[in-house]
Amino acid sequence: MRLRIFFEPEDLERTRVSARPDALWELVLSLHRLRRPRPGLSPPADVVRWRTDALSGLSARPVGASVGRCLLPLVPASSYWPDFLTPHTGTDGLEPALDTVLSTPRAQIRRELDRLTDRSGAPSWGADLAVADSGALTLLGDHLRSYFSAALAPRWADISRQVSIEHTRLAGVAASGGPGELLASLRPFAVWHPDDRILQARYPVPWDVRLDGRGLHLIPSWFCAATPVVLVDDSLPPVLVYPLTHQPLPAADPTALARLLGPTRARILIAITVATPTATIHGQTGISPSQISRHTAVLAANDLILQARHAGRTFYTRTPLGDALITSSTSRPA
Repeated sequence: MRLRIFFEPEDLERTRVSARPDALWELVLSLHRLRRPRPGLSPPADVVRWRTDALSGLSARPVGASVGRCLLPLVPASSYWPDFLTPHTGTDGLEPALDTVLSTPRAQIRRELDRLTDRSGAPSWGADLAVADSGALTLLGDHLRSYFSAALAPRWADISRQVSIEHTRLAGVAASGGPGELLASLRPFAVWHPDDRILQARYPVPWDVRLDGRGLHLIPSWFCAATPVVLVDDSLPPVLVYPLTHQPLPAADPTALARLLGPTRARILIAITVATPTATIHGQTGISPSQISRHTAVLAANDLILQARHAGRTFYTRTPLGDALITSSTSRPA
């Protein structure tokens, strides 16, 4: 079975990649990861560690009971869960996303919960949610917020870092090769067929998405498992949530900050913006590629830049800390 996403020419130019994790997509997909892995599916080692830590922490807190009673029945590990749980505001942060969830039109909530009931059975509190009972919606928001705080917040910095690295990689690919090469670089999770303008991926059910000029929002996800995910309601802005390639945290280097100082690294840091390739840094600074590689390793060790590699090329993006350092140094009087 397969997912097919059909692009018009204008959809290619309107395809974008999220630079930040989507709070509610990560939350919903993390609930899937709490369940026992399906046979034949081996989660990455860091996800296994997260699951162990999360289950241990949840079992000792009241939120653990609400996860099992209220949240897990809303997001079964099947081919459907309600789209209103993953609104388009998820990349703005948890609170804006929760505001959107709690303001979902009553008819949409009822329609999607009816579909969930047909597929997986009714959640125990589905009737109150289906009529958009204000108390039930407030309780849903409280449960989502408490679960995020307990299970996702401790890992959020690393999740954000890995999503930013993937954004840097794809932004660099798009800048050098265009949107077609960006879509082609989604292998192994999806395959781009440029002649037909179709992006294809394995999927639990046969599913076609026609963008019709709306473009596609690509959302890298730390918790997404073996296959990408799309929204069911084709009237909503199209998204493709796809699995990140998990990367280990960089090794701690206690001497990195001391080695950071120096004019060469400052010039490199100033030259880097978003998805800046090595050739651009060389052109602006005259520093050799080998020297750039050595100095950017130090900048990355101090969380001043992110670096991503694709097809033998390396792209760099300044982190918020790097931006703050540049802004601070350039705003001081001489």
